[in-house]
Amino acid sequence: MNNYYFKKDRVDKIVELIKKELLENKSTIQKAFELDYKEWEYELNFEKFIDIIDSMKNKEYLPKFSKEEIIDGIGKIALLCNQNPYLIFNFILSALYTNNKVEVVLENKMIATNKVITELVRKVLSLQKIDDDTVTYVEVVNKEEIISSQENYDMIYYFGNKSSYLNFTKRIHVDSKFEEFGEINLYSDSTQFKEQIVEIDKWAYLNEIKVNIFNKDINEAIERINKLNSINKMTIIFSKDLDKVTKFVKEVKSEFIFVNINSTNNYRYETNLNNLVYKKIIKW
Repeated sequence: MNNYYFKKDRVDKIVELIKKELLENKSTIQKAFELDYKEWEYELNFEKFIDIIDSMKNKEYLPKFSKEEIIDGIGKIALLCNQNPYLIFNFILSALYTNNKVEVVLENKMIATNKVITELVRKVLSLQKIDDDTVTYVEVVNKEEIISSQENYDMIYYFGNKSSYLNFTKRIHVDSKFEEFGEINLYSDSTQFKEQIVEIDKWAYLNEIKVNIFNKDINEAIERINKLNSINKMTIIFSKDLDKVTKFVKEVKSEFIFVNINSTNNYRYETNLNNLVYKKIIKW
């Protein structure tokens, strides 16, 4: 474990330095992003990185060390995901705040952006005399390659499709955790919103997020969305019918509801910090 992580103010200072480094290298990150997305009309939302930092600093600090209780990080974690740079950056900060080390597994997309982000973090950690292996990355052709090196990790953290995860873990014997990317539920009653829906669908495809589209009876849509256990998912309605909108907002069980706007910039990945620590209760 890394002894310098035992106090939140120490990590806060490190994260503020990371924020400063990102701001000073905004153009470098932008160029890397454009290289990764050169075939797409897709823009970098740089402010999302800053939002991740500010949100993380406001979270409860979990590690704890006393005579009665120890809450500490897992150790070295391999992160397997869809290469979304916001998700990866969020996870790196989550690891720092929970006294863990993380190795980002880079596959076949967003290589340039994720390398730049990770190297900027590593630069800050190095200047603070922090272990070189606290944040690292490895390039693979396929995440299956991690199976042969699983002994190097205390945990494998897998973001993605559940069936893919279950197939992957058949040959994994170290601890693992799984989180889904999530889903977007979308209801529309008019073709006039086609452009916004296409944009959402394109964004979801790039980020490997499933979109459930409903365009018939409003009651049927609400019933089906609620059955999908959408409490922590994003739900969108496109309609000019005020009665429908009111009914939808009132009855849909969803934490985030957006009305007649493309809400994808508000989509946030947040790692559950409780998944990154373990607890020891000590009786004397």
